[in-house]
Amino acid sequence: MSGECPARFETGFRQSGFTLVETLVVLVLVSIISLGSFALLQTFNNTDAALEQRAEELRRFSMAMYRIDDDLRQLTVRPVKNAYNGYEPALRGDADELEFTRLGAANLVDEPRGELQRLGYSLGFPEEQDDAVSRALDGEEAGALLLRSRWRVLDRAPDSEPVVEPLLMGVEALNLRYYDGDTETWLSQWPPVTARASLSQADTSLPRAIEMVLITRNGGELRRVFPLSRVTSHAGGSSGSGGSSGSGGNSGSGGNGNGGERTRGGRR
Repeated sequence: MSGECPARFETGFRQSGFTLVETLVVLVLVSIISLGSFALLQTFNNTDAALEQRAEELRRFSMAMYRIDDDLRQLTVRPVKNAYNGYEPALRGDADELEFTRLGAANLVDEPRGELQRLGYSLGFPEEQDDAVSRALDGEEAGALLLRSRWRVLDRAPDSEPVVEPLLMGVEALNLRYYDGDTETWLSQWPPVTARASLSQADTSLPRAIEMVLITRNGGELRRVFPLSRVTSHAGGSSGSGGSSGSGGNSGSGGNGNGGERTRGGRR
């Protein structure tokens, strides 16, 4: 009996586990699932980054359009003297450049100026700007810049230079048109070529609307039409001796030197 016990013990004990083929199959399945999960996660990350970039571009465009709309809402018929003993019109515009005078420019830093301000919009390039603008453009898309220029004084001296501020990056083209209410046509420049103004008195006519078309590298073509308020000026307004008034609380005394009375009308 003592010789039969080891035999029964060996027969009742069995070893269990995975074979080599089963292990390889499991490793292949786990690798496939891991690769699929990683690809799916990478797709989610790329989609989220693209959406954030697009949202940031739209936010910049909205802020730029809001800034331009706010300036054009305060448009006034105040011509300015240039550095060559001549006058610049109240609004001067070409196909890719715009310059005008606005009301209500707050003077929070106590600069030597009134509440009127001469502004301009045009295109520029990073290499033409200072180091601060170059640092602001670091890592951004290439292309031109939509620039907002402001002059510290209305009537300029030969050494008057504007303060330039970039509003929008990655702009490929800027196209401007001006709606003439008299002829009911869109023009590529303002004042119209038929307008005649002497050297002693500048043109104070204004268009009824301004169309701005921006072509950006990532957003494509963006179009915006800005209707302008009806503004009238009295005789002698270009001399800057009159007062100014406007609806919505935009009013000023004769010391502002805007040179005329401003009346807002309905938009078209």
